[in-house]
Amino acid sequence: MKAAVIKKPGVVVVEDVPTPEPAAGEVLLKVEACAICGTDQRVLSGEKHVDVPIVGHEITGRVAKLGAGVKGIKENGRYIVQTVIGCGKCSMCEINRHNLCEAGFRAMGYQFNGGFAEYIVMPKVAVDQGCLISVPENITAEEGTLIEPLSCCVNGMKYLPLETMEHVVVFGGGIIGVMNGLVAKARGAKCVTIMDVSQERLDLLKKLGLPFDNLVNSRTNKPEEWVKEHTKGRGVDGVVVAASVKPLVTVGIKLLARAGHLSIFAGMPKSDPIEPMDLNLIHYRELNIHGANSSAQEEYLAARDFIVSGKINGKPLATHKFKLTDFDKAVKTQQDPSTGALKVVIIP
Repeated sequence: MKAAVIKKPGVVVVEDVPTPEPAAGEVLLKVEACAICGTDQRVLSGEKHVDVPIVGHEITGRVAKLGAGVKGIKENGRYIVQTVIGCGKCSMCEINRHNLCEAGFRAMGYQFNGGFAEYIVMPKVAVDQGCLISVPENITAEEGTLIEPLSCCVNGMKYLPLETMEHVVVFGGGIIGVMNGLVAKARGAKCVTIMDVSQERLDLLKKLGLPFDNLVNSRTNKPEEWVKEHTKGRGVDGVVVAASVKPLVTVGIKLLARAGHLSIFAGMPKSDPIEPMDLNLIHYRELNIHGANSSAQEEYLAARDFIVSGKINGKPLATHKFKLTDFDKAVKTQQDPSTGALKVVIIP
């Protein structure tokens, strides 16, 4: 089979490698599509280390072969891959919060070979934990790849009472900010505003016809002044920080109305994650601050249902498709803002 193989940090070659055979309890998937994630970009560039030479974890596939003893998985069935694999023994795994595994979760494309290949083997531990999630034939393979990142947004937003929120601001107009905004709209938030420093990015979101109420350039508009004007001084009910920019957390807190919610979706630089803030704002306004770390099966199922039901239209989000043989071009397209790429998908 062909696969995009990391030879050394920053060097990836598409080449022929042996097609894996599923051992007992394992499942061989033929990859229909695998999307490029921001974390993949960091791995491919050599910035982040993983344990395997083939990455890619936003996967739609079809069962090609079942290992001995596999039950509950259909031959030729269509599935998306749940990335996170917990230890299965800790208190978090016992309540199916594998993304918060106390032993530290493992993941497809990180500790097990991923989906930038024609085939991928799901290990027994993943099969046993239900990491193959069925998807119907009436969604495209590209839409299927969106379920993994969307599930992460579902997870990050589950602490916010979006159904009763008047106004939510999302910092970040990339695919993750967009998906957080779409979850907010799908769950009933009345007004969703996307803020980004790139007018080019905001123009792309408008061109794609995404259902946001406001697209605000936060370079030319001061967020605090804009929110004060558009909420009559009340503040917004929710803020999502979907960009790895530390000061956005402190800015976001200042935007909140009393009893508001802030979700820190984006991870911050591990070399310098500290940001000073006025803790009295949290105390006296009774603000709620939430983290977000990947997702578990409950969120995958909810994300799948959003896509399948049409409550979230995934079709405009996968803006670019490439063959596996054009992997290098696909990576460069995702990196270049001038291409208008929101989500780039590899079709092996």
